[in-house]
Amino acid sequence: MVDGTALLSALGLLADPFTMLLLVLGIVLGLIIGILPGLGPPIAIALALPFTFYMEPVPSMMLLLGIYSAAIYGGSISAIAVGIPGTGAAIATVQDGHKMFKSGRGGEALGFSLTGSIIGGLFSAVCLALIAPLLADLAVKFGPREYLAISVFGLVVVVRVAGQSLSKGLLMGALGLFLTTWGLDELNGTERYTFGSYHLYEGLPLVPFLVGLFAMSEVLIGAERAAQKIDFDAASLRVKLPGLKALGRMKDVIMRSSIIGTIIGIIPGEGAAVGAFFAYSEAKRRSKEPEKYGTGIPEGILAPETANNATVGGALVPTLTLGVPGSPAAAVLLGALLIQGLTPGPKLFSEEPDLMYAIFIGLFIINILMLFIGLVAIRFAAQLIRVPTAVIVPTVLLLSFVGIYSVSNSFFNVGVLLGAGILGYGVRKLGYSIAPLSIGFVLGPILENALRQSLTIADGSATEFFNTPIGLTIYAALALTILWGPITSRLRK
Repeated sequence: MVDGTALLSALGLLADPFTMLLLVLGIVLGLIIGILPGLGPPIAIALALPFTFYMEPVPSMMLLLGIYSAAIYGGSISAIAVGIPGTGAAIATVQDGHKMFKSGRGGEALGFSLTGSIIGGLFSAVCLALIAPLLADLAVKFGPREYLAISVFGLVVVVRVAGQSLSKGLLMGALGLFLTTWGLDELNGTERYTFGSYHLYEGLPLVPFLVGLFAMSEVLIGAERAAQKIDFDAASLRVKLPGLKALGRMKDVIMRSSIIGTIIGIIPGEGAAVGAFFAYSEAKRRSKEPEKYGTGIPEGILAPETANNATVGGALVPTLTLGVPGSPAAAVLLGALLIQGLTPGPKLFSEEPDLMYAIFIGLFIINILMLFIGLVAIRFAAQLIRVPTAVIVPTVLLLSFVGIYSVSNSFFNVGVLLGAGILGYGVRKLGYSIAPLSIGFVLGPILENALRQSLTIADGSATEFFNTPIGLTIYAALALTILWGPITSRLRK
């Protein structure tokens, strides 16, 4: 049921000129960071996060959501123009997009990329508005055992998809959980891994850790490729939007990719890259001419680009309703809500309905505006793509330091930033993924509190952990997620 008062309040908040300015600024910043190879949505949001400390919730969320959506789309521009995806979500776009660009059809390729991104984003925004309130009503029935189940589900799923090695994913998830245990125990006040420093009594600060893990580690890795030069034919960056007739011929690809992207986004830990690859492979599998994929066809761009932007709204469903981030970028968004004093979950819908409506409507507006801003921004993409890494690296470094110190006036937080950056760099150089580490760090407090409360309820009985219909359903879904691949492969054989 629609709350008319909250809806009108949300529209009033969105109509504020400052909020709209931040929304547009977020789209522009997201496009810039998405276009620049090596950066991506988590880094973009992490860099902006410290500057939202003193903002109201609605303006800050519009800024961050604008960055999130636009950064995923922006990655396709460099993927098409130079064959280097700006984000992981655009890796699948390279195969057909860059071949179209090299064959003189760059404008057409960019048009399909932009159109697919807008359609996928709008579809997932509608799904978010429809699904999130229903899931929030269900989440009202959640107790400690249900939150324990959903936290375990989120961690196991993200570990499963984090790279080729399950053991590496498990290790990173465990490390993220371990780092959340630092500080004073909330129940009995015992010091845990404080190392005699009062700075650690409240544990490792969330924002400096996430900024360091994503942005600082990218700075250190980017320094290794500072001499890399990029060149291409900028004249091909003239967008040609596809007509309705062309889109009508590919309506099945569009609808299927929108649904795949949204569902993949809802599953905690999967992310835009997984959605893009899944949609691309499905489009190829169902095509009457699968051999044409990879040679430079519009469907090979439309499928992944529709899906990767559809994951944005999908990832917000578990993030807002359950407090379980659907992707690394959503984990940083979760941190943004926490620093605003808001706890994601069913209470957020009942206590802050105007904020929820503002997020639903704002995501829709962002995708509409992205169409017009994207058309203009692509004209300047040549200059952005040619920016040398030697310029990008110190800029990201400066923004990280200024952002963290300006909001906390604490050199300790700057130290956490550096420490997390070095940790992230080492993790990535050793071939590990930082996704389970970051989500483990965000979910750690939820998991610990739910586990300890569940142990009290269980009173020594292991069966009590599963003596709840919702929790049992979640565990069954987790088992199906893990076993689905092996079962289907055996059936095929």
